[in-house]
Amino acid sequence: MEVFAQHPVFGVIIAVFIIILVITESILKENLLKNRLTFSFINLTIFVVLLFFYESLILTSEDYLIAYIVYLYLTYGAFLLALYKTFKNAITKGSQYQLFVKGIKNTKWNVYYIVDQKERIKDISTSLLRELNLDKEEVSGKKFMSVFSSKVRFTKMNGDDINDRTLEKYFIDYKKRVSPNESEEMELNFQNFRGDTTILHMNMQPLFVLGKYKGRMCIGEKRTEEELLAVEKELKATDRELESIRHKFIATLELSDEGLFYIDLDEKTIWLNDSVTEQLKLPTNELSLADYRKLIEPQDLQKYLQITSDLTPNKQIYVVSYRLNVNGQQMWVKEKGKRLFEDKKNAVIMGIISPVNTSHFRKSGIEVLDTIKDENHLLPDLKSLIKNGRPFQLAILKLSNIPQINEMHGREVGNMLMAQYIAKVKQSFVTESSDLYRLSGLEFALTITDARKMASLYNGIRAEDNHLNMVMEYGAITAEVETFIGVAQMYDDAVNAQDLYQNAMRALKTAQLPQFKGQGCYYKDIK
Repeated sequence: MEVFAQHPVFGVIIAVFIIILVITESILKENLLKNRLTFSFINLTIFVVLLFFYESLILTSEDYLIAYIVYLYLTYGAFLLALYKTFKNAITKGSQYQLFVKGIKNTKWNVYYIVDQKERIKDISTSLLRELNLDKEEVSGKKFMSVFSSKVRFTKMNGDDINDRTLEKYFIDYKKRVSPNESEEMELNFQNFRGDTTILHMNMQPLFVLGKYKGRMCIGEKRTEEELLAVEKELKATDRELESIRHKFIATLELSDEGLFYIDLDEKTIWLNDSVTEQLKLPTNELSLADYRKLIEPQDLQKYLQITSDLTPNKQIYVVSYRLNVNGQQMWVKEKGKRLFEDKKNAVIMGIISPVNTSHFRKSGIEVLDTIKDENHLLPDLKSLIKNGRPFQLAILKLSNIPQINEMHGREVGNMLMAQYIAKVKQSFVTESSDLYRLSGLEFALTITDARKMASLYNGIRAEDNHLNMVMEYGAITAEVETFIGVAQMYDDAVNAQDLYQNAMRALKTAQLPQFKGQGCYYKDIK
């Protein structure tokens, strides 16, 4: 059962991401999701508490362990659900904004502008720019009155005579008094850059996010004193302008540094956020699915397609690693995705892509091997355990076929598989009072202080000759890591740290003898 359990630190990480997703969804919905946010913080608190009781309470009780595993995987489910809802709301908001702009272009309401809480222009219609004789790049990010005062002269508001200063004061007072969902009709007269009189009849709406004023949006029609200009003639812009607005809106939703992706299987396109686009050096955020898959190593692509095509409503989630050709070099990528079968109208896969820095593997083979203690720490730690007076075991492992894996698949793959193997060993046997050490390129030492783990290892070695061998997969590469082990127990097999180490090493050498049955040897069997 322990093999299904993960350390509560993973729960803490997932709980933090759930909180971020709930806050993001609240912003998108413009409504604080109090119940979900409360649950999210309670969930985080539970996992923080579990950090302190995992070794002493959960791992020592079968009932607590089962309950912990169920709760952990329910949390993973809640995370995926929150991720799906947030991503879906983001796409919906983007679509709504596109429809909004398209709707303006096809109605008589041919003028619009949007400013933030500091009166800086965020978006503005082409027809209004023509009255200023300016381009959008020249006005974006600048204050509304600063731009207009330099090009036009306001003369009337709602039929009353005004000047630029009067109008500026009106807008300053507006954001102090306005309430959510409160609209206001406004008619402005001004002389444009040519001196011609123009009339703007507009509806002004405030923009609130979580109860705070974030700007205002004005939509209306532009008239000259001779005629009303139709919106089709004023705002029938190119598809490129609409696409630009869509991408700008999507950019505002990218609050996470995770490499998010979205695959539309109907349109056969893939969209990736800026984080992963920069890491993979892709030319754009959106690519055709065929172009993206051309970058995958052909051997890995076959397995990738097989995994993604086998998804069903009962098996919606997949995890796959593959090599991606980036600027003429290969980069390992880990992809975790989910087919959204809940969406009956669209065929969609969404998930997270995590590029792996291969140069890091060439150096040491993942952080597990970078941070592991070496042989200089082993004897002092053994002496410290001896002082406590508790029986414990020292196991020395040798990953015997890593050189053959390096020769067949390359040192990069060998390091990755070795790191995966050591991570599993550490997860299975290392507790708070024990540790793992690297003695040489292929040899590792492991102290085991938990009596249940000692018994599990002994029974496993006695039941299977190759009990500690593991089959590892990376991309299209599958290899079995072969392991020999020698074990010595303190007080039964040795009286001091040096003897314990030497006896465990003798047991390892015996396990490697051709005439020895199996791949694991206890010193008590040969002394």
